Amino acid sequence: MYFSNCAKFDIMDLNGVIEVLGGDIYAKRAVDLLVKYCDIGIIPAKEIDDEELIMLLEYYKLALPFNSINSSLSWNFRIILHENLEIPYIVRAFFKELKLKETNPEDVIVNYFKEIGERNPEEFVEIFRELISYSKNCIVDGDRIVKVSSKYKRDGGVVIAELKGSGLISPYIRIIRKLKSPLYELNRFFVKLLNSGTR
Repeated sequence: MYFSNCAKFDIMDLNGVIEVLGGDIYAKRAVDLLVKYCDIGIIPAKEIDDEELIMLLEYYKLALPFNSINSSLSWNFRIILHENLEIPYIVRAFFKELKLKETNPEDVIVNYFKEIGERNPEEFVEIFRELISYSKNCIVDGDRIVKVSSKYKRDGGVVIAELKGSGLISPYIRIIRKLKSPLYELNRFFVKLLNSGTR
């Protein structure tokens, strides 16, 4: 269910998020687990009892396995085993707010970057929106992130590091061919949420 916030952007409740994730039993189960464990940031392995649920959590980058190939930080190198799942910081923040009241992803992004001491934290919403517009299949190259960052008079390396720390992006490892610029994967859940809202 969506609630119109005419002065700004659409805000959502728990049912709205379930609908965004597909509206089925797996979406409901995923949301229930994220609400339950967003404070500690870890979903225990004993709670993950279904392959479809794991795939949904991983696909939307809501929660990912701790283990990865060669200790890589890349989401696409995480190993899906029967283990605890880690919830990215920005997803934790979203569900912490959502379990208390209706919210929207933009406010969550602004609040996150405000809490880590960034000036003009609302610019990170615009930066992420621009990255979405340039992305293909939620993948964007590092040079593009640097160019977008420079529009806001920000250091591209710092922006990349902070977006990675938040869980809005992750390095995307390609072993097939070398690229001039590293690739980054956008958090598919936040891409979906921002594309669901209206200005």
